[in-house]
Amino acid sequence: MIGLSLTHPDELATADPAVVDYLGVGPVFATSTKGDASPPLDDAAIRRIVAGTGLPTVGIGGITAANAARPRMLGLGGVAVVSAICAAPDPAAAARALRAAMK
Repeated sequence: MIGLSLTHPDELATADPAVVDYLGVGPVFATSTKGDASPPLDDAAIRRIVAGTGLPTVGIGGITAANAARPRMLGLGGVAVVSAICAAPDPAAAARALRAAMK
């Protein structure tokens, strides 16, 4: 699967469904994983991206089990995480906590 990260609704024009399978939307929250990350998107921008595409969407950036419900409330279909799992002392438990938070 090929994903395209969007950091602003104006970038929707670059999302060609013939080329990409899903959109990563964010950052949803501030993140330390990527030093050059854009500032977090506001709720309205995230909703505009979701409404402006027929592609599946996932929220990216600063997502943890404590805040994972917000991307779903904004209409995103899922989340993509790095630190919340990879930096956790128990990655399997962290993944389970994220899954539970998304329900």
